[in-house]
Amino acid sequence: MKTFKIALPLIVAAGLAHADPVTIASCGASFTYEAAPTRAITLNQQATEVMLALGLEAAMVGTAYIDDAIPAQWLDAYNAVPVLAERYPAREIVVAAEPDFLFAGFASAFNEDNLGAQDEWNARAVGTYLVDASCRETHPKDRPFTIDPILTDIETIGRIFRVEDRATALAADMRARLEAVQADPAGDNQSVFIFDSGDATPYSVGCCGTPTLLTELVGLSNIANDVAGTWVDLAWERVVAADPDVIVLIEADWSTAADKRAYMEADPVLSELRAVQEGRFVTVPFSETLLGMRFADGVERLNAQLAALN
Repeated sequence: MKTFKIALPLIVAAGLAHADPVTIASCGASFTYEAAPTRAITLNQQATEVMLALGLEAAMVGTAYIDDAIPAQWLDAYNAVPVLAERYPAREIVVAAEPDFLFAGFASAFNEDNLGAQDEWNARAVGTYLVDASCRETHPKDRPFTIDPILTDIETIGRIFRVEDRATALAADMRARLEAVQADPAGDNQSVFIFDSGDATPYSVGCCGTPTLLTELVGLSNIANDVAGTWVDLAWERVVAADPDVIVLIEADWSTAADKRAYMEADPVLSELRAVQEGRFVTVPFSETLLGMRFADGVERLNAQLAALN
């Protein structure tokens, strides 16, 4: 995977060259940045990885809520930034860090149980941004995703931090990688069951979740594509009736791919599925199913595994 780094002097130079205020809308909130933020806090892993991919770690004073391992290419940069909390930090901790920018990957970061609404922080002269894919105002649960939200995020953060050229190059690289897979997909219109977690009832993905987009880009067809919503509960009876060609196992700390495969192989009914008997399992890390910096990694990983199965 290509990575993009930019030294702090270049960030400063870019900021001086683009001194005009920048106004950014974020899921109903709006904030004007008179200058590039210098004390940013990221509140979810996909937000953290956008910042690291743009080489903005020197402008960060904290991170939080990591779902799985940070990729090796960003690990040194990540380790240079303080971790404020394992999950969402308390508001008092965030205030004490004196941030000028809060960047979240999930809308839950800005609910009242966590950090509070974006407008509240904007009123304190703290800029905020929620990744585009997590805004239900622009992406309702009954509308399938495209790849545009992550490209929007990269370009928006580039504008906020005055590193537009770097952001443009990063977005172009991601688009090219995804288009390369679409030009030679290994899925061959095979049916797929996406298995996130659960046993008595499997937690899967409906028509309009980003993992469905992931599978579609490699040529697969989700057996729950007619189910409204993003993350959904399915009945095992539905999975058995569909008898999918391929099973995608989402690797996560809370539900490993190995555990899910073992469960299906041990179950007297599920073990009779063609995909289980033929070992047609593929695995993708949770962070690579989100529309973040690692989404292209997930698409490429899934396509390569399918090619190997075929």
